[in-house]
Amino acid sequence: MGILQDIAAAIGNSDLQRLSDGKAKFDSPDSADLQRLQDMIKNFDPKKLQQIFAKIAEQTDPKEYSDHVTPGVGGTNPLGELSSGALASVAAILMDHLKKLGGGSDTADSPLDQVPDLQTKDPQKMDAHDVAKVARYTQENHPGAFGQAATEIAQKQPAILQSFWGKAALALGAAALASHFIKMDRK
Repeated sequence: MGILQDIAAAIGNSDLQRLSDGKAKFDSPDSADLQRLQDMIKNFDPKKLQQIFAKIAEQTDPKEYSDHVTPGVGGTNPLGELSSGALASVAAILMDHLKKLGGGSDTADSPLDQVPDLQTKDPQKMDAHDVAKVARYTQENHPGAFGQAATEIAQKQPAILQSFWGKAALALGAAALASHFIKMDRK
């Protein structure tokens, strides 16, 4: 049995099926479903994960994602609840993937220059509002780069994935990954 089949067996077919059906619960950072998703992510091919996350970025309603990450909307501030180090890490990862689109530099052609009302380009100095602006812009305009950034965040700091993605996108991701594990388990 391969590693994917081992993970599928450890998670359990009924849980995989429930995740695949989009019935995961991500209301809490301590959610068992969030832990299952993190276990799947840890053992997933990063290139394939980037493709899945890019597709999720395309499928996620930009308004819904904006409402999730924008501080104060709905009385929440998921990015603002991160430690300053975690917030700076998210900012640096997003900015790095945007810079790669512009040839890796901070030139006038850089997609970073297209992010509206950005107060600073220094990830160490960004607050939750600036990180939200970069995340919204990347999700809406560069889903491939967003998928790459989300993969890096998920693999380096899986505990902050809920703050970064939001429940709706996590449910899509869990469904896509669980479906893949179910297919692997049937082989």
